[in-house]
Amino acid sequence: METSQLVSIVGAAMVLGAFAGLQLRRMQPFGLVYLVLNVAGSVCLALAAGLEGLWAFVTLNTVWGLVSVRSLVVVVRGKAPATLAGRDAAAGVHDIPG
Repeated sequence: METSQLVSIVGAAMVLGAFAGLQLRRMQPFGLVYLVLNVAGSVCLALAAGLEGLWAFVTLNTVWGLVSVRSLVVVVRGKAPATLAGRDAAAGVHDIPG
């Protein structure tokens, strides 16, 4: 198996694992595990795409990672989820009952 394939499988498993955990309510959108999986997974996917010259996927995963890093920094600084939850409520974003 090529290195880029292995790296992309690991990255995809991390991103999809975080997504599944969120959808199954096993993770929180501002939880450290969820955010770290998104950051690490997007880095792996961007690197694998770069090795293959797939620049649209490099861009996609780089932006995904940067957005995740921003959220991770907010959480580490202690500004979430209460601050962001209040902003979401003011914008009309509501939790879906489960």
